[in-house]
Amino acid sequence: MTKWIIGLGIAALIGVGLWWSGVFASLMSQVASGPQEQATTTPQTAQNTTPVNDLPTGSSDGSDAAIVQDSAAVDAQLSALSSDSANIDNSINDKPVSQEF
Repeated sequence: MTKWIIGLGIAALIGVGLWWSGVFASLMSQVASGPQEQATTTPQTAQNTTPVNDLPTGSSDGSDAAIVQDSAAVDAQLSALSSDSANIDNSINDKPVSQEF
């Protein structure tokens, strides 16, 4: 008889622990809302997009001056990338500051 009482007490403690942690609340909300209909999605077709030209000259300009201007713009962007990368490396390798109370 005492084994039954101990077993019921343990089961009650497990039930209270699950209720307190919120497991039963999420299960009850799923049961109360009923079966969920799964939304059907149609596969999207690949769209034919053209890349954005961020260079200062037009995409159809092939003159020597345009090529020099575009290469200078690319060099400026790469040097900015290098600077940004160095700043990120410095922030990752940052040393903690000792604090005294």
